[in-house]
Amino acid sequence: MNREQQDGTGKRQGIRLNHLNIVMICIGLVLATLMIVSMYSTTDNVKQIVSFTNNYLVSQQTGGMLRDFAGRLSEQATAFVQSGEIGPAKAYEAQLKVINEQLEQNSAETAISAAATTEFDTALEAFRGRLQTERIAMRMAAESMPAPMFEALPDFLKETELSEEDKALSEEARKGKAIGLLTSESYTGLEETIRDAVDKSHRFSSQEGQMQAGKTFDKVQHIMGNQTVLVILFLAVSVLALLLNRFLIISPIQKSVENLDKREPIPEKGSYEMRHLARVYNDVLKDNEEKTQKLTYTASHDALTGVYNRTEFDRYYRRIEKQQNVGIIVADVDHFKQYNDEFGHDIGDRVLCTAVEAMKRHFRTVDHISRIGGDEFCIIMPRTGQKDAEKISEKIHQINKELSEESGDLPPVTISTGVAFWDRPDPDGSLFKDADTILLELKKTRGDCCAVWGMK
Repeated sequence: MNREQQDGTGKRQGIRLNHLNIVMICIGLVLATLMIVSMYSTTDNVKQIVSFTNNYLVSQQTGGMLRDFAGRLSEQATAFVQSGEIGPAKAYEAQLKVINEQLEQNSAETAISAAATTEFDTALEAFRGRLQTERIAMRMAAESMPAPMFEALPDFLKETELSEEDKALSEEARKGKAIGLLTSESYTGLEETIRDAVDKSHRFSSQEGQMQAGKTFDKVQHIMGNQTVLVILFLAVSVLALLLNRFLIISPIQKSVENLDKREPIPEKGSYEMRHLARVYNDVLKDNEEKTQKLTYTASHDALTGVYNRTEFDRYYRRIEKQQNVGIIVADVDHFKQYNDEFGHDIGDRVLCTAVEAMKRHFRTVDHISRIGGDEFCIIMPRTGQKDAEKISEKIHQINKELSEESGDLPPVTISTGVAFWDRPDPDGSLFKDADTILLELKKTRGDCCAVWGMK
């Protein structure tokens, strides 16, 4: 079947918006021709409604953002003060830019009423008061940062000045005072002031809007009194258009937005165009996920053997090296250079893969097998201690027994291993170092066996 959804007749599903628009435009033109005289009289009133609605939406949006961003900015400021990391400061700067851009749209021309404007100004003043407190608190926390990190901070934070008294404080005292500023009643109380003022502003705007809408509606109703039949027809067409718009565009978009946030496939619903868009996005999403998985796997796995690479080993080892109840094995293939020289690199590569498969068979799935060099491997074993030394030695013995048997065109091989456990006696270095050291000692005398640190 074609990639595009098709019905039983082979036709692509979904109403084309272009065709729908043509039909609706034709109907609208007929009705508009009949109503043009009366509509001409209502133009000014409609403009007032549109202007008021836009102003109301801008006012509501700005007030809502003041209320929401007050908490968000506080969270970022607190995170920066407590952690001293640059990330929260950058996030703070980005959110501040968004609210400032919104405030630029909220000019005097968008005011709905004097009472609403007064309450909004109260909220804005409280919001700016919180910003000033947050900047000072963040600047105190930044005062003790190293020069390179300080230079990476946003400009608004570097330009914030501290009083001489604050500069003279110790690092601990400055941090304590910064946290105190962000938890003080005067600071937290401003958020309640913002919330109350915004709610009042919204309420006054709504009341004024209802009053203006009522007056405008009376005028329009008077003008269109003789056009009842045409209005009914026009409303019927409008409702139909809204319903079609709802089912063909808005509902699919709303569902798509939810899925976009979750990075999930978009359902193929609505108009032909929406279905086509969903199909294209789903294909891109699937391709992107596959590429991401492939890149993630490539970055952490050895291309030849399929086990973890040195980079992933280092990352994992740093995480567990100080843990208890863990063991580590450092292994290499005995006389591997000789195999490469005698049989060629292709055989050498297959020898490595065979050795890895043997390790996988005899060790647990939770054991972390990595290739850390040409013929060198490392196995990190969680929940393992000195008591398991004999069991590990037996596993190495079984691996060597399998590898030493000829298999097809592969030569018999063996591996040598050095083992160290977290509870080993008389540690000389790190877990990895002791395992590597005991392996080197073993290789001086013989190979094809297992040497455990602390055991003779």
